[in-house]
Amino acid sequence: MTSTFSLTDAWLHTHFPELTDLRLLTQGGQKIVFAAEHPADGAVVLKLLKSMGQGEEVRREILAVEQVQSPRVPRILASGEVATPLGACLWIREQLIHGETVRAWLARGPLAPLDTLRLGRHVLEALVRAEKAKIVHRDIKPENLMRDADGDVWLLDFGIARHLNLESMTATALPWGKMTCGYAPPEQYRNVKAEIDVRADLFALGVTLYECATGANPHREGASSDLEILRRVERVPLPALTLPIREAASFADLVGAMTQSRRDHRPASARDALVWINEVCAAEGV
Repeated sequence: MTSTFSLTDAWLHTHFPELTDLRLLTQGGQKIVFAAEHPADGAVVLKLLKSMGQGEEVRREILAVEQVQSPRVPRILASGEVATPLGACLWIREQLIHGETVRAWLARGPLAPLDTLRLGRHVLEALVRAEKAKIVHRDIKPENLMRDADGDVWLLDFGIARHLNLESMTATALPWGKMTCGYAPPEQYRNVKAEIDVRADLFALGVTLYECATGANPHREGASSDLEILRRVERVPLPALTLPIREAASFADLVGAMTQSRRDHRPASARDALVWINEVCAAEGV
């Protein structure tokens, strides 16, 4: 599959006859994504992914979603393999969330304080389930969070999730781990596998909450290179967060704790962080 990969309507109808109203959402060198309607499942997403060299990654993505079983994570409804004009592809049909990514939301400016709190609570609810299943998402960022029409936030894309009870697929000798620069913590940057657990996701969520509250990610703003971003992540704490809410100090302390460069200075579990943010939310009437 290349960046010019495309499928005709006739091909799609032949191989996925149960789907109607197919419309392209995104496409790239490794996958193509459609929205569609299914007679039993309603609005769905159909993902076609190049299977050469990444079959196990896709299988683990499916397994992660199945094991997390969170109402904050879109359900995978079916999957399989299909021959396309450009080679074999794995396909996934999953629940479609109507809404917008948090990145699109941020394009209009910082989120309202109570929306930021609600986002943090919803994602932490998903991370509690993930931690119980021994899954580390490893790519929490505004692009992978979706707000639906009811204001609920969903955690998307377990494509690089780490299964702590399965053998790692990232080569130990690699100097850098799988991650998004500016959101991942130091241990994930440096591929220190033994130290990657839910606290890596807490770090990324903390950075995302800071960006939601202020409109900026200080790790990335104006950085000249990925190495500059890493230097900031490791050595420069995020500036103190201030919000016009009664529990501003408690929420700032939570975000500060989640974004500590040392993982032993972060909350010990997603459950601990959820209890903390629930207390803030309750005091704010969220």
